[in-house]
Amino acid sequence: MKKSFFLSLFLFTVFFSYTVVAQIWQVQNSNFPSDVIVTDFSAVNNQVCWAVGQKYPQNSNPYAGYIRTTDGGDTWICDTIPGIPDGYFQLIFAIDADTAYATVYVQSGENSKGIYKTTNAGTTWNRQNAYNASLYGPAYIHFFDAQNGVVIGDPNIETYTTSNGGLTWNPVSMPPALPDEVTWLNGTSITALGNTVWFGTGARIYKSTDKGYNWTILISEPQYILWNPSIAFQNSLIGIYSLKKQGNATDHLYRRTTDGGINWNIISNSILDNIAPTSLQHIPGTASTYILSGGRNPGMNGTAVTYDAGLTWSLIENVGNLHIVFPSYTVGWGSQYSSNVVQKYIGPPLPVELTSFTASSNGKEVILRWSTASEINNKGFEIQRNTEPEEFFTVGFVNGHGTTSEEQNYSYSDRNLNDGEYHYRLKQVDFDGSYEYSDIIEVDFRAINSYLLEQNYPNPFNPTTTIGFSLQYKSNVKITILNAIGEEVAVALNEEREAGFYQVEFNAANLPSGVYFYQLRVGSFIDTKKMILLK
Repeated sequence: MKKSFFLSLFLFTVFFSYTVVAQIWQVQNSNFPSDVIVTDFSAVNNQVCWAVGQKYPQNSNPYAGYIRTTDGGDTWICDTIPGIPDGYFQLIFAIDADTAYATVYVQSGENSKGIYKTTNAGTTWNRQNAYNASLYGPAYIHFFDAQNGVVIGDPNIETYTTSNGGLTWNPVSMPPALPDEVTWLNGTSITALGNTVWFGTGARIYKSTDKGYNWTILISEPQYILWNPSIAFQNSLIGIYSLKKQGNATDHLYRRTTDGGINWNIISNSILDNIAPTSLQHIPGTASTYILSGGRNPGMNGTAVTYDAGLTWSLIENVGNLHIVFPSYTVGWGSQYSSNVVQKYIGPPLPVELTSFTASSNGKEVILRWSTASEINNKGFEIQRNTEPEEFFTVGFVNGHGTTSEEQNYSYSDRNLNDGEYHYRLKQVDFDGSYEYSDIIEVDFRAINSYLLEQNYPNPFNPTTTIGFSLQYKSNVKITILNAIGEEVAVALNEEREAGFYQVEFNAANLPSGVYFYQLRVGSFIDTKKMILLK
């Protein structure tokens, strides 16, 4: 089901020529002023994308600027934040088409440094209360959702978190910097999945699993102290990072982890020896596809791809790019080093193994469901299960759809299980015998051998509570609400359900405070429990 593709990035003029493999990037906008540099994209989805677009260097009347599209890049606007003459944007993080955060970094402590937020598509920006006394200001910024975010800056990895959309930022204690650690930060060196975030300084990689409140150090590379790494993770365990020394194109390395960063193994590959890394990204919607690009050092440029999380690599272009973002497997944007041009990926589709993979239990069986957006040469899927994630065995097989560009949905039922926690993964197999594994998912199975009514929660409640119940067989179910003297005052459920475990939510907004009872009737089975409504 894997697909090959080619990336053609910007031709970098040097004293020797490159061979362009294919035209797969298309210029979307070249109308920005010539002294505007486009860097560090933040894509919300396939239609909405923000990026830094500013004048630089500072001796050419710099300004903190940005670019923005809401139509997939057909049109881009370029604008600035008024009143920031002495700083420049380091990074933008976009929440949606209207809301974005920008970090303004300065060279020598000017007052404009800090975090700026817009909620009206850039018409106005408001500075937030952080980095009031720091020398340079913030660099990395990431939001896990609309309310919770983390920002990291200079000096000494100065870090803040927010839980209210940036209304307040609270300082976080960080591990002390190394004596000679250079803490200049760059947007390509931060990545996040769920509540976990990683970033690098050039000397070390930091990791937090709780939205930036606590940090650990994964690895130190003091010999690469002059340049920060690029980091990309496909899940909580498997990831890649790259490092190179500033000004030394040939001194670089690549490492791979399969345990969340506890251990790292050097990636040895002749293709990577000829690329000085500057940008690395896992492609969303794929199991293990990463794009690596080197777009800064003459003679060491190039773009490479791996479909197996770094084990093997293919060179897909002899020129590289400094800034790449893919919001999905179908859309990508890029900009070259010191370029004012935005380009959009128009090459062949990137590989898509799975768009979703879930497991649920109904008391009789575990039901696995998964979907693909497109398939090539897909023979099918082995369903693998175990109670320990390290030792899987195959329990079934589902045929694939060969080659198709249409979305496909699959399911598999795993029966005759004992109570316990189970781990599942899919092994997608091509007709030529090649294969890839999905991420591992977990499910807690509890066999249903009788009818059961659980205690509601929360209890006491106001005004909603959840009632759980189990059905041994397909039955008509009625759950009634009774007052303290046994009179029926509401019906929470009255319908036929298949065997399994269910939960229903009861809303008592129309009832006064007091003691109530809820009663389950299934055929001759009747059970009643007490609940308390406190308003």
